[in-house]
Amino acid sequence: MIKPLTSRFACLSLLLGSILITGCATKFEKQAFNSEAAGNIKKITVPHWNDQDEYSARVVNHPGLSFGLIGAVIVAADTSSKTKKLNDALDPQKTKLTAAFYEKALPGLRQLGYEVIAVPAKRSDKADDVKAAVRTAQGQDASLLLRIDASYLAAGASTDYYPSVVVDAELTDSKSQATLYKEAYHYGYNDGNKDVVHLEAATDCKFKDIEALTANIDKTRTCLTASVDVLVKQIVADLKK
Repeated sequence: MIKPLTSRFACLSLLLGSILITGCATKFEKQAFNSEAAGNIKKITVPHWNDQDEYSARVVNHPGLSFGLIGAVIVAADTSSKTKKLNDALDPQKTKLTAAFYEKALPGLRQLGYEVIAVPAKRSDKADDVKAAVRTAQGQDASLLLRIDASYLAAGASTDYYPSVVVDAELTDSKSQATLYKEAYHYGYNDGNKDVVHLEAATDCKFKDIEALTANIDKTRTCLTASVDVLVKQIVADLKK
C-alpha cells in the first residue's frame, strides 16, 4: 500500500531535520568521575530505554549536502532508502541491542556496590521528562542517565560503513545536584572527536556499501552487538569507586 503524500512528506521532513541537526558538531563537556564526592553513593536510579525501532544507515558527509535545501532533501531520501534496506534484512526485533546493553550494564553496576533502580523510559519520551522521572525521589543517592543509540555510518559516499554505537552517561548527586561524572562513549565509527572516549570495533566490521552491509546480515548484526561488552566494561571501569 502506497503511503499518502502527506505522510511521506512528514517522515521525510523529520529525517531531513535530523540530518541537518546531526551535521553540526558540538563540543562535549565531559566530567571525569569524582570518586571522592561519590564515596557515599549507594543507591542510584538508571533509565531503562526500550529498543530501537530501526537502525539507520547514513553517509555523514553526503555530497548532496553541498546543494542547499534541495540537496538535503535528496540526502534524506537516500538515507531513508538505505535505512529501509538495512532494517528489512537486519530486523530490529532480532537485534535488541539496548536490551542486551542493560542486561550487562545493570549487573556490572551492582558488582561495583551500587543498588540500582531501573526506571522504564521510551524513546518517544522527551529527554526532560525522562530526566525528571529518573531524578524523582525514590530513596536514591544519585541518578545515572544512560542512553544508547546504534546505527551504521559512512564518512563519505565512497567510504566504508562502520557500526556506530554511542552511549551518553551522566551521574548527578540527588542532594546537591552536582555532576559527578559525564562522558560519551563512541564505539566503531570514529568522527575524530577528541572530547569522547572512542572504542575500536573489530577490523572486519567495515562494509563498502549498502549491498555489502546487507549481504551477510549475521555479521552485520554481530558487529553491532559486539559493542555491548566493550562499552559496559569501559563504563563500569570508569565508575569504580
